[in-house]
Amino acid sequence: MVQLGRYAALSAGSALAIIIHAFRSREQFYPAMLYLATSKISLVLLLNMALVFMCILWQAVKTVFLGSLREAEVERLNEQSWREVMEILFAMTIFREEFNVTFVAMITVLLFIKAFHWLSQKRVEYIETTPSVSRLSHFRIITFMALLLALDILFLHFSVAHLLRTRKASVSLFFAFEYVILATSTVATFLKYVLYVGDMVMEGQWDNKAVYIFYLELVRDLLHLSLYLFFFLVIFIHYGLPLHLVRELYETFRNFKARVADFIRYRKITSNMNDRFPDATEEELGRSDATCIICREEMSAAKKLPCGHFFHVHCLRSWLERQQTCPTCRAPVSASDPVPASATEAPAAHQHGLQQDQPPVEGQGVVPDRRPFQGQPLAQWPGTGPSVYMRHPLYMQAAAASNNQSRSAVTCLAVQPGNMTWYVIFILILSDDLRTTRQNLVLGLSI
Repeated sequence: MVQLGRYAALSAGSALAIIIHAFRSREQFYPAMLYLATSKISLVLLLNMALVFMCILWQAVKTVFLGSLREAEVERLNEQSWREVMEILFAMTIFREEFNVTFVAMITVLLFIKAFHWLSQKRVEYIETTPSVSRLSHFRIITFMALLLALDILFLHFSVAHLLRTRKASVSLFFAFEYVILATSTVATFLKYVLYVGDMVMEGQWDNKAVYIFYLELVRDLLHLSLYLFFFLVIFIHYGLPLHLVRELYETFRNFKARVADFIRYRKITSNMNDRFPDATEEELGRSDATCIICREEMSAAKKLPCGHFFHVHCLRSWLERQQTCPTCRAPVSASDPVPASATEAPAAHQHGLQQDQPPVEGQGVVPDRRPFQGQPLAQWPGTGPSVYMRHPLYMQAAAASNNQSRSAVTCLAVQPGNMTWYVIFILILSDDLRTTRQNLVLGLSI
């Protein structure tokens, strides 16, 4: 901060000196201003002073609305800044015919505003995960987002007005697109903040909060994808291939595709949760730790996943909105194979990730456990259906080794699901080749 003050004082002194020199040497206002606008030395000093003014304004806005930045916010700022600078350099190659001092100034202002948008998003995420937030913090973040939205609308108005006035494609198209993206992001961030405040008023009992956030992010990604496609086509028609949009277009499409896939999978899983996941009995809850690890509260009624872990039905629904895995053991929760209500024989020890001590009884339903080397018998693993190899002694030896708790790491690797069949085939071929070779050697020696 001290170094910035010294640099600001030196820059202000240099700019003031060049202005005094211009008016003393030219004596009139118009020649002096013409000298300041055309002289390279004066332009460098004045632009440097403008940059210092931007840094001072940055510190002032940050202190008033955000205070001290956290480590995650600084990290996000550094990552996004380098990526944005590279994209701006690519954009300059497209609009090189309109490259001038005004363009550089507008780019600097755009980066300045974008940085504050990144910080506002991270600050809202921080507020969502903080149990107690002061009213002053709420007031500051609301005012800050309102200010950013006003700036987005103001610069968007200037860019659109310039396009309508000139009636031709120009660099204003680039700035109009950027400020539309920023404005929609600000609105989405504000709506997420409103949903968080609503959940806070309900003391965390709003079960549909995550659903609304999911729909909000889905609509936001769809809108951004549409805007990127439209702008990509416009720039491609008038200027050529916009390289600076390729990364953003790809990431937006990938995020939207992932959200749609998650949404479809979530709808399939939660459409019949009562039929798919059986209720945990009082005996099972009594034998295990009846604490839901999602909300950390006691469970009087719970749903049971195929892996044998218990959760509140609303907690499980909220969890499956984000990822389709068990919160305890990370076993995948399939959306295609329904779980019968009769498959409830998993031990209560699974609530802590323990393995059943008793061997499975043939003919009884066994709850599948997709964790490595636990749960299902070897013959029930995927990719190891009944075949001639399962009756081979080598296969039986490997099966016995797979059920041994003290087997070696090499055997564990060999008998993983999907590897068992190929492992036995390889051993059989190798043993047959060795047997044939040995017979040939004996035959040769006898001759």
